[in-house]
Amino acid sequence: MLVDLQQWITHGTEPPRSLYPTLRRSSLVPVGQIKIPYIPAVNFTLPGLYAQRFHLDRGADFDERDISGVMDEPPVVGAAYAALAPQVDADGNDIDGLRNTNMQAPLGTYSGWNIRKAGFSEGDSCDLTGAFIPFFETKAQRIAAGDQRLSLQERYPTHADYVAKVTMAANQLVKQRLLLQQDADLIISQANAATVP
Repeated sequence: MLVDLQQWITHGTEPPRSLYPTLRRSSLVPVGQIKIPYIPAVNFTLPGLYAQRFHLDRGADFDERDISGVMDEPPVVGAAYAALAPQVDADGNDIDGLRNTNMQAPLGTYSGWNIRKAGFSEGDSCDLTGAFIPFFETKAQRIAAGDQRLSLQERYPTHADYVAKVTMAANQLVKQRLLLQQDADLIISQANAATVP
């Protein structure tokens, strides 16, 4: 993106369009509408998916606009803020946004959030700490575990299939000016060296 910024400033080349999830594309939705697949290894539930925030009234002597004045303590808890988050696909991965090669040729579910474990506010959102939940290797393993997500063997019957999907994704991102060619080359090289499936 720094190269795109430099090209925009020096040559007037518009940067790539925004990829943020939006209400219009139904890729940004109220938290209650997110369809998280059942993943047996984790406890991803909607209450923990998003830590609900509430407006705090700090009193008449406090100006929220410029954060000046004297705050009342404790504040009066007001209405909840609207909670919107990206919709996910059948794997639990965001359907929109900048979908890198890991999202286009996934090896598991990737999230930018996590759920706190037992003994540490269990079930609450653990903001800014992402998660990776790998797919099972075989269909038999995933069925035995009750995992709805396809296994690596179901997605990538051969190593060449996996490398082809990573290569296609990397080349598309380069074409969209969202990935440098040198980074695409490294990603493709890593896919070739990976033991997938």
